[in-house]
Amino acid sequence: MPRTPAVLAAVALALAACSRPAGGPASSPSPAALDPGRPLPSPVPEVVARVNGQPIRIHQILPMAKAELDRFSVADRERVKAGVLRRALQQYVDRELLLQEALARGVAADTRQLDWAYDQMRREHGDEAAWEEFLAGQGLNPQSLRAELRAQHTVAALLEREMQGGSATEAEVRAALLARLRAKARIELLL
Repeated sequence: MPRTPAVLAAVALALAACSRPAGGPASSPSPAALDPGRPLPSPVPEVVARVNGQPIRIHQILPMAKAELDRFSVADRERVKAGVLRRALQQYVDRELLLQEALARGVAADTRQLDWAYDQMRREHGDEAAWEEFLAGQGLNPQSLRAELRAQHTVAALLEREMQGGSATEAEVRAALLARLRAKARIELLL
């Protein structure tokens, strides 16, 4: 399945579009959940959340946050920054829950599809300078892009497996699976 740069950002942002915020019964509501626009801690911690003991670092959520922040004017970015970072964190937590479940079930991404998606993105940026500029603009490097594509394809494979034989939409399957995963997860939001 092809993934263009715009699709990469859209897929990352869409992971939580059809889901509720993280932090089901197994975790207490974070201050961010109560007021997502409240000021960020200063300094922003390196580890911004833990999902089942796995740390989520600020640099992992910045590409998703940047994609959303880029839609705002420079004048508005500071005003919306806290909420955008917290939404990106919620999205990443959801993605991490799905990825952990996929890995626990032995679901893996198709390596050929991963290579094809990476190569397509690389081809869209002809020379090395354009490629480096694109990656820097996304807050990624070649290795982190490959890791992100692998995570996205692995989650997609999990959702595809969950949808087999049913009539539910992908959004419905994602929401139901996330609700089950959140109910048993240990989620600690620190941002």
